[in-house]
Amino acid sequence: MTMPPSNAVLTRARVARRYVALVLVVFGVAACAFNALGTTGGILGDIRFVVTIGFLVLGPGWAAAGFLRRAPAAHVWLLTVGVGVAVTLLIAQIMVSAAFWRPDLSLYAITAVSVPFLLRHAVVAQ
Repeated sequence: MTMPPSNAVLTRARVARRYVALVLVVFGVAACAFNALGTTGGILGDIRFVVTIGFLVLGPGWAAAGFLRRAPAAHVWLLTVGVGVAVTLLIAQIMVSAAFWRPDLSLYAITAVSVPFLLRHAVVAQ
């Protein structure tokens, strides 16, 4: 017979989900700010690269995965990375096919769609 998880474990999981959501909000806003400022080289360029890729791979997926209730952590992270990569590749493919290559606008759009859900998950973690 297996015991259900204790409330303490669920509370730690909720707190962890909230922190991840808040970090991704900061990453999304920072990626947009770096882009708007035109940061390219040096250490700030490296930070921009890491923050932007981190947000694009994890942000949209975490916004979707936050709606899972009591899912194992592995499922949450698999969904997060899968959705993030899929969204990024799908938008890139649409831009290439339409001959409208504007990755800056796609970053702003992905951030505008993802951040409200991430903020919701930061307040109401499942």
